[in-house]
Amino acid sequence: MDTAADALAIARALLDPTGQGLFPDAALMPYLNAAYRAIGDEVVTIREWTANEAVAALPALPAYTATLAAFQAPGQPLAAMEQPIAIREKPAGAPPEDYQEVRLVDELPARSPAAFLLEYEWRGASAVFIGASQVLDLEVRFVARWGALSAPADPLAVNGLANTLGWWTAGLMCSALREDVKSQQYLAGARHFLFQRINDYVKTSQMTLRRPRPYRSGWLWNGAEKWL
Repeated sequence: MDTAADALAIARALLDPTGQGLFPDAALMPYLNAAYRAIGDEVVTIREWTANEAVAALPALPAYTATLAAFQAPGQPLAAMEQPIAIREKPAGAPPEDYQEVRLVDELPARSPAAFLLEYEWRGASAVFIGASQVLDLEVRFVARWGALSAPADPLAVNGLANTLGWWTAGLMCSALREDVKSQQYLAGARHFLFQRINDYVKTSQMTLRRPRPYRSGWLWNGAEKWL
């Protein structure tokens, strides 16, 4: 498993090719974490990559609760939630087989609270409900945010991420040093590596060795016995 030290070594090689020790771990760690969070934000909707799912039980949710925002505060069960994957509900104390799905909708309907939540809207980075007239047990499955890296020995959330993270870290450090050309170069390299990794994960999920060619609305003959 890749660790923060692997990414730091790559960033240091780019920033200090002569090995003069100009960029110790303590100086690079804040930029490493900024890059780590930026990459996490880039791939949060790619299930094949993030693969960092968690489940939280919210027992005895009070009646007429209209949002999960309070449970997303630091130290609460949903503090690391980037976005929900599925929400299920049942009457408080009922057996697990009574769980039923709460549907995601674009906009909550104009209705009075019912016995169950029935649907939710993802708004303002939280799940919003009309509210239910009874106490409920909720089960929330969600994509969890990558936690901050505190030491070089910390493992990265995804194996094979070190190269992308190292280049991204170097790009952010160069930006802070006003080395705009190198910053753009390193960030472009990081995005290229990120694209390659995403491509690999998508191919794996589709069980193919190569991605299919994109659809083209028309075919053109290039004059060299080949259709484009």
